[in-house]
Amino acid sequence: MPLPTPPEDSGYDRATADDLARRHGAQDGDFPLADAYGAELDRHHAWGLPFNGYANAAGYGYVQEPTLGIARDGWDSHKAFKALTPGAQTIVVYRSLERGHDIDRESARNFLKHERGIIIHGNQPY
Repeated sequence: MPLPTPPEDSGYDRATADDLARRHGAQDGDFPLADAYGAELDRHHAWGLPFNGYANAAGYGYVQEPTLGIARDGWDSHKAFKALTPGAQTIVVYRSLERGHDIDRESARNFLKHERGIIIHGNQPY
């Protein structure tokens, strides 16, 4: 099975994602942690994985399934995500909305809804 292709820009910019994360509790010190985690997602080709734990359960809707966050090289993206501060998690999740993989966007919507109480309606990522 080939590695996921790098995501394409969805047309939404990082500044918007970062501003929304700040409005929902992210602090300045959380941004370097989010940047480092994003670099790890790049390095392990893991942006397309449900690293925040939410995955589609074969037609049953999105459920918490952290074992699907294991990269092909064995890196546990979910375990690394859970080790981040809550603010850094929020930053990474908002940034994943700008990425090109649908799993990032749908997992992000579910994480924001169930973990942060933020509901995103329809196809509007922000």
